[in-house]
Amino acid sequence: MNNAYQFLDGTPRYGSRSGAQTSREAAQDPAVRAEEAVESAARLGLDHLSAAIDRRLTSPWADQEEPLVAGLRRAYPREVAAARVLVKLHLGSQRQWRLKAQAVRDKHLAATLLRRRASGSSLQILFLRIGLMIALIAPPAFVVATGRDDIVKLVLTGAVCVSAAFMGGHFITVRSRVPVMPHIRGPWLAELREDIVNATLVAILQNKGVALESKTVDASLRGWKSIQTAAEAVDTLQR
Repeated sequence: MNNAYQFLDGTPRYGSRSGAQTSREAAQDPAVRAEEAVESAARLGLDHLSAAIDRRLTSPWADQEEPLVAGLRRAYPREVAAARVLVKLHLGSQRQWRLKAQAVRDKHLAATLLRRRASGSSLQILFLRIGLMIALIAPPAFVVATGRDDIVKLVLTGAVCVSAAFMGGHFITVRSRVPVMPHIRGPWLAELREDIVNATLVAILQNKGVALESKTVDASLRGWKSIQTAAEAVDTLQR
């Protein structure tokens, strides 16, 4: 039945429509500003980045390069370069991004450290660290002073001190009750950075009115959405 409320293909003129045309139209709509992803990424802390890396490493879609995303990058090299400029502008280099993320983490932990100082445990940890340093320096210094030529004794003393450093450091870390600094590996952080470049690229193209397939948009935004999901989970735990 055809009437004023239907298109020629039989789909309703009003309300939601399904099919390739709808998905293409949705993909063409500018969803965000070009800077939105990088500005959000600049507000992430080390804990957010660590969680995002873990999520990416365990996601099947991240095991190999997505052909749709690779094709989009090849088709729009100038826009990719512009996206990289924006990422560089807001995040800086890998090291600068890491330092920004560490500052965000330190700000979050500031209240915890103030509680430790108020309770006196912070001063106790300081004394423990000084004591550990003395305990690690004194034996080798004594061996060197009394028997510099006794290489075996010096090596054994050094091995004992290294073991004591690990054990003492672990004890002090546990005693301080402050979350351990996440270890962020550069190559994995670079993968997150590329996810942000992809999201920025899509935003640039959409704001230029470039027609993009919804599958390509979804594939390009998958990494950035994964980062957002991980960051939201961390925020929930830190409240």
